[in-house]
Amino acid sequence: MKKYILYTIGILGVIFMVRWTDWKEISTYIQSISIGFLMIGFFLQIVTIMLITFQWKSMVSWIDPHCRLQDVFKVNMKGNVVDAITPGVKVGGELARIYELKKVLKLDTSGATAVVGLQKTVSLLSFLFLTIISTLWFAFTMGAEYQHYMSLFLLALGILALGLGAIISICIHPPIAKKLIKNFLPPTERRKKIEEALETYQIALEELLKKKEKFAVQFILGIFIWMLFAIKMYIVVKGFNLEIHMFSILAITYLTYMVGMIPLLPGSIGSFESSMAVLLGIIGINIEQGIAISVVFRFVTFWFEFWISIIALGIDKMKKSFKKGGIYAETKI
Repeated sequence: MKKYILYTIGILGVIFMVRWTDWKEISTYIQSISIGFLMIGFFLQIVTIMLITFQWKSMVSWIDPHCRLQDVFKVNMKGNVVDAITPGVKVGGELARIYELKKVLKLDTSGATAVVGLQKTVSLLSFLFLTIISTLWFAFTMGAEYQHYMSLFLLALGILALGLGAIISICIHPPIAKKLIKNFLPPTERRKKIEEALETYQIALEELLKKKEKFAVQFILGIFIWMLFAIKMYIVVKGFNLEIHMFSILAITYLTYMVGMIPLLPGSIGSFESSMAVLLGIIGINIEQGIAISVVFRFVTFWFEFWISIIALGIDKMKKSFKKGGIYAETKI
């Protein structure tokens, strides 16, 4: 029931955005962006994809030292496609990655779950760190006339931060999760597998925390990856010939992603764009230009990555067909 209420809110938000905005003006703004800046954005998105793949590879290597980068890349691409059709925090994408880690890299369920859990923990910690710092700066430097808007966003940020904090606490202290499972799940084969996965995850986490330099490297890499999203936002804004302080861009980017974690619509489509437009409005950007910026940014960071994932998986499927002597093997050029 709660899920359908959130979906309804998301759909109503999209209808409101579509009904009360001047789409001709938005189209004019989108057409005005410099192609050069757009190309830089695409390049940075490819860099982001590769860095995330390297992060996954390094974490998988702790369990399977012989894993191949191309296999990890394929797993991540499959997860990206599922992420695109999953509302909110994208649990579907993580489940897809667990399945693919088992299928492609032959990890067992506990090992695959440990890898996904570690990556998610590092990513959320990095994200929360940057969000809190940039949002506090944003809140203290904006004009008094916009403070009431920011109060609402800070309240939402606080609620979401508590939720993320609870998830991170469970991730950092697996015994909490074990207690919850014992209390709420009956003793079945499924519960046994979850407990085994948590055991492997706890061992991997303890190993990571023991080697502080390993954790520091992953945390810094996580921060750098999230920083790239703000840099891409800065590039898009520059493409519209606008000047916005970098800390404001950081706060707007991370607050928008924070709102995007609420499961309203698949891929947070609509809720993401409208949230970014509202936040840009707080610093004086009109609604049409704000939507244009959010649409272009979303195209660079979401749709571009989605189609790269589809193409990469399609090429992989064709290669398999060639090897098996399937229909593609018979194609003559």
